[in-house]
Amino acid sequence: MTDQFLHLLTQISTAESKRSEALCSRLADNFENDLLEYEVLPDSHFDFFIALLTSEQYYSKPGIWNFLLAINNASDSLTKLQFENISLAFTDNFVNYTDKELCLAVCDFIARNFEQSKARELLKKLKELESHKNSELQGYVDEGFFILMQNANRAIKNAIN
Repeated sequence: MTDQFLHLLTQISTAESKRSEALCSRLADNFENDLLEYEVLPDSHFDFFIALLTSEQYYSKPGIWNFLLAINNASDSLTKLQFENISLAFTDNFVNYTDKELCLAVCDFIARNFEQSKARELLKKLKELESHKNSELQGYVDEGFFILMQNANRAIKNAIN
């Protein structure tokens, strides 16, 4: 990982919770703009993104969900292997995510970016993990299933028209 990304990780990990949301929003915007330069997401960018999803010192910070939106907007640049690694990061860490926005962003990302059968499979796994969370952190997987259903219905309507 480049020094630039190590510096960003340090900024995020040391940010006070009340400043973290705004910091992550700004950094994710810059990250998203940088992603526009690439046809295929570089390993350094991907490693940075995965670190955010897999290390508690980062994913526990408010605002990390902004990076999921950045990757969502650049999802065409992800390789099949990168999608697989993202799904592993989600299934290995979702149970530990305590930020509501991050939980929703994960489920939304899955519903919008994975092939329908893979998305359904992932969401089922996350539903099981979600059942072990506090009640205020439950229900986000259902939102993912709803988005998946809406996307499927939209695809059917588009195919008919």
